[in-house]
Amino acid sequence: MLLLLLLPLLLGAAARPCLHGQAQESVRLLRAPVPGRPRDTRSASLTPPGPRDPHPLRIHACYLGDLASDRAGGPQARGPARALAAVREAAQRLQGVLAVSPGQGPLLLSRDPAQYCRAVWGDPETPNFHRCSLLNPTYKGESCLGAKIPDAHLRGFALWPEEGPPQLAQSDGPGVPDTDFLLYVRVAYTLKCHQEPSVIAYAACCQLDSDDRPLAGTIVFCAPHLTSARLSHRDIVMATLHELLHALGFSGRLFRKWRDCPSGPSAREGCSTRRQVTRRDERGQLLLSTPAASRTLARHLGVRELPLGVPLEEEGPLSSHWEARLLQGSIMTATFDGAQRTRLDPITLAAFQDSGWYQVNHSAAEELLWGQGTGLEFGLVATCGTGPSDYFCTGSGLGCHYLHLDKGRCSSDPLLEGCRMYKPLANGGECWKTENGFPAGAQNPHGEIHHWQSRCFLANVTSQRLPEDEAGGPKEALPIGRCYLHQCKEHGAYEVQVAGAPWTPCLPGQVIQIPGYDGLLVCPRGRLCRSNAGTKAVTAAPAHLPPQDRLWELSGLAGPPGLSPGKEERREPSTTVRQAVASTGGAGRLLATLDHDHNPAMTHRALSTGLCLTLLVLAGALGTMAYWERGAPRVGPSPPNHSPELPDTKIQVEDEGRGDAAQSRMG
Repeated sequence: MLLLLLLPLLLGAAARPCLHGQAQESVRLLRAPVPGRPRDTRSASLTPPGPRDPHPLRIHACYLGDLASDRAGGPQARGPARALAAVREAAQRLQGVLAVSPGQGPLLLSRDPAQYCRAVWGDPETPNFHRCSLLNPTYKGESCLGAKIPDAHLRGFALWPEEGPPQLAQSDGPGVPDTDFLLYVRVAYTLKCHQEPSVIAYAACCQLDSDDRPLAGTIVFCAPHLTSARLSHRDIVMATLHELLHALGFSGRLFRKWRDCPSGPSAREGCSTRRQVTRRDERGQLLLSTPAASRTLARHLGVRELPLGVPLEEEGPLSSHWEARLLQGSIMTATFDGAQRTRLDPITLAAFQDSGWYQVNHSAAEELLWGQGTGLEFGLVATCGTGPSDYFCTGSGLGCHYLHLDKGRCSSDPLLEGCRMYKPLANGGECWKTENGFPAGAQNPHGEIHHWQSRCFLANVTSQRLPEDEAGGPKEALPIGRCYLHQCKEHGAYEVQVAGAPWTPCLPGQVIQIPGYDGLLVCPRGRLCRSNAGTKAVTAAPAHLPPQDRLWELSGLAGPPGLSPGKEERREPSTTVRQAVASTGGAGRLLATLDHDHNPAMTHRALSTGLCLTLLVLAGALGTMAYWERGAPRVGPSPPNHSPELPDTKIQVEDEGRGDAAQSRMG
C-alpha cells in the first residue's frame, strides 16, 4: 500500500512515518501463468512469445461504486467525481510517457488458489498432482486492497479429480479489451482513513504478468479529503500520478523483479531478472543502482564519473522513494509540497526504463531544478550546512523557496535529516496570488507586488526613512523574501519591478538598487527565465487562460514587457510574514555599501562618467562578495512549469518558524 499523507494542520507537528512497506506487504501479489504452461481452464489473455512493437500504456480505470447514487448524494458526490477526473488525467499523461508490449486478447486477471482451493492432490504419482482437489465453500471471489474484482475480469477455476479432466467451477470472464493495466478506484472512509486522518490516498499493485510487469492495482481515496476545498485539482492529479507510478513498478517490493532487457521491452528473449537493483554504499546509504537512473543522475549533477546509484529514502529494508535531500521536487520523493512544486523528472523516468517493462518517452520529463549541476557531494548531511548554497540554508531566517514562487523560512524536517531549506510560508507566502497582498490604500513601504507574474526576491528595499546606526549611517534591515514582478528578456536575462518604480535590469548574481528606494535587491542566479530543455522561454500566457491557470502553462516565466501593477496588486505582505520578520531581530547592516544602481542618474554622488562606470563594475564584484561573506543565504532557480493552484494543506513540522508550510507525505 502506497500512502500519500497529508499531515495534520498543527504547528510543531512531527512528520509521521511512511506506511508503504508495511501496507504493500499486506497485499498478496498474484502472477499470471507463463505462456504455454498448462492451466486449469482456458484463457483468452495469454501472450504468445516473441517480440511485438510497444504501444502507449493503456490504463483502464474501474470505479467500484454506484455513480448514480453518488451523484444523488449531495456534497459527498464531489469525491468520486474529483477522484475519477484525476485518475483520467494522470492516466492520459502516462500514456504519453510509458509504452508496453501488448498482450493478445482481453486482459484477464488471475485467481488466488489459496483462496478458492481448500486442498490439492499431494501424491506425486497422481496425474493431477498439485491441482485443486477440494474447493473452498466460503470463497467469494478476488479483491485488491478492499476492491472487489468483477468476475468478468478474472480467469476461471476448476476442481480436479484424482484422475481425469477438471470439473469447471467458474469459466473465464470476457476480460477487459484494449487494456495493459487495470486500475480499481475506491472513494471511501475506510478503517485506514479513520485510523490515519492524514492519509489522502493509498494504492497497491495487486497482480503481475508472466514477466512480472504490473497488471492491476487499486487506489483508495479517503473521502473527507476529496470533499474538502483545500486540495486543488492539480494536487489530486499529482497525488494520483505518484500513486500510479508506485503501482506500475516504483516500489521497494517490485524492485527485485525488475528485468534486464538489452533489446528493449518488446523482446521477451534475452531478458533476465536484474542481479542487483538496490545496494548500500560505503556510507550505508541505500541506492537504486540501475544504469539508466545512475547515468541520468550524473547528468543532472553535472559530473562525468558515474555514481553508483540514486539514493533512496531510508524507510527500512524496502524503500520506495527518492532521497529528499538529493531530489527535492521529484514526483517520487516521500513529501508532497504542492503540484506546482512537483516534477515528473528525468531520473524517475530513467528508473522506469531500468525496470525492463516499459519503453520510456524521455522527452516528456520535466526539468528538475533542485541540485542541478552541483556535483557528487550535493545533498549529503555532511555538506548541506557548510558554505553558501543555492538550495540549502542555515539558521531560521526568512528567504525564498528555491523555485521563487513563495516566500520561505529556513527549516528542516525528519526526511532532511538536519539539512535545512527555505520551506514555503503558509497563510500568504505565495507571491503569485494577488489576494495575498494588503487591501488597496494600505501602506506598502517595501513596494511588494503580488501577481501571477511575481516571484520572490531576497531584498531589504524600503521607501521609509531608515534609522541611523551608531556610526550615523542608515541602519538597514537584513534582506528577506519579498514579492516583486519580473519579466524575461533575451538570453535568460530579466527585469524586476517594485511598486511605483520603473522596470530595473536584474542580472543573475548581482545586487541592485531600485530607483526611489533605499536598500538592495538580490537577483537570483538561476533559472527565473529558463524554460524546459528543447523549448523556448515563455514570456506570455495564452490569452484564454485565467491568471492562475497561466502558472500551470508557463515555463519561464514572465509577463509581457511593460506590464505595470495596478493598485490592487501593490499590497503589504500578510501579518504572518510581518511577524516573522519582526522575530528575526530586525537590525543588521547589509555589507554592500557601494552603489549598484543601473541608472547613473540615481547615484548618490556626482561622479564623472569614467569614474562612475569604474565604481559600478567594482561595486558589482565587491558588494556581492561582501554580501555573501556575511553568510546571507543564496537563492535558487524558479520552476520551468508552474501549477495554478496551491491547496491550504500545509503544516508546521517543527516549533521554529510558525509561518512555515509543512510538507505532506507521499506514499
